[in-house]
Amino acid sequence: MREPDPRTLNTLPPVVTFATGADLLVRLGKVKNMTREGVRRLSKHPDWPFGPDRPYPYWDLANADAMETEPFLKFFDEHPIVGRGPDKEPRRSAKDDDQQ
Repeated sequence: MREPDPRTLNTLPPVVTFATGADLLVRLGKVKNMTREGVRRLSKHPDWPFGPDRPYPYWDLANADAMETEPFLKFFDEHPIVGRGPDKEPRRSAKDDDQQ
């Protein structure tokens, strides 16, 4: 992704895509890290406000789905992303469990 224009760093855009929305969430400190695929995965949440039969439509913008910024941010305020936290132990596979 290209470098953001410094004039836009202190203002909210009127719409975001999955990629620009992920960047905005990180910039605003709502999440530690996020990718466009992470936002896409979260769009499966039953309370996701965008899409057919939802309160807000997706807008086609340059071959991307665009979403209004305010409801996008409101969703993340109401459903904070907490993550799974830091590793406490080395990860184990099912194969490791079978050997014990």
